[in-house]
Amino acid sequence: MGLDFYLIVLLLVAALSHASWNAVLKSSGDRLFTMTTVMGVGTLFYGPALLFVDFPTPEVWPYLIASILLHYCYFYFLTFAYRHGDLSAVYPVARGCSPLMVAGGAALFAGQMLSPVAAAGVATASIGICLFAFEKGLPTRHLMKPLAIAFVVSCFIASYTVVDGLGLLRSETPYGYIAWLNFVDGIPLLAWAVVAKGDDYIRFLKTDGRKAFMGGVLAMVAYALVLYALSVGGMAQVSALRETSVLFAVILGAVTLGEKFGAIRWIAALAIVGGVTAMHLS
Repeated sequence: MGLDFYLIVLLLVAALSHASWNAVLKSSGDRLFTMTTVMGVGTLFYGPALLFVDFPTPEVWPYLIASILLHYCYFYFLTFAYRHGDLSAVYPVARGCSPLMVAGGAALFAGQMLSPVAAAGVATASIGICLFAFEKGLPTRHLMKPLAIAFVVSCFIASYTVVDGLGLLRSETPYGYIAWLNFVDGIPLLAWAVVAKGDDYIRFLKTDGRKAFMGGVLAMVAYALVLYALSVGGMAQVSALRETSVLFAVILGAVTLGEKFGAIRWIAALAIVGGVTAMHLS
C-alpha cells in the first residue's frame, strides 16, 4: 500500500512540525511541565471537537487505551534520554530505528507486506536517519547510555504507530479516533500538574507557557496528519516518511544556527532521499 502525493505532502509538513516541537522540548528548562503543556494543548483543542465526531466503538477502545499507555512510556523515556544526551544524538536514533520495526509489525499484524524494493528503501532511509547521530564519529562510552535509551524510545514509537494503524483500520472514520486519542492523551498529565503542582505550573506558564503552547500546537498538527495518513496508507511508508523530521531538524540547524553540513550529513541525507524515493516508486 503506497502513498498518494497529497499524503506525502502532509507527512512532510508533519515531519517539519515534529522536528520543531522536539527542539522546543530539548531547549525547555522544565521538560515535564513542557510535555504537560504540549499534551494538554490536544486535550483543550479536541474537547469541543468531540461533539462533531463519531464515538469509538468497543472494538476500537483497546487500541486507544494501548496507544495512550505507549505514548506515556514514549514521553517518559524521551525526556529521560534528553536529560542524558544531546538532541543531535538522541533524536536520530529514536526516530531512525522505528520504521523497520513498524514494517515488521505492519506485516505481522495487518498483512501489509512490502516489496523487496520498498523494504530496501525503508531500510536505507532508516540507516540514513540513524547516521546523523554519528557525524562526530563512533559513540564514546558516555554516549552509550543515551543511545540505548533512544533505542528504547524507538521501540515505543514503533509500537504506538502499529497500534494506532490497527485502531484506525477498525474505526468507522479516522476523525473520531484522532479526536479521542488527542483528547484523552493529555488528561492525566494535565490533571497532575493542576492538582499536585498548581502554583509551580502557573509560574511555568507565565515564563515558558507561550513557547510550550506553540510546541503543543506543532505536536498536535504533526500527529493528527500522521494518524490520518495511517488510516489510508501503509504503516511502513507513513513511518519512514514521517521520520524525515530528522533531516528537517538538521537542515533547520544548518540554516538557523550555522551548523556545518559535513560529509556524514550529506551521506545521510542522500540515503534518506534515496530510500524514500525507492520506497514510493517501487
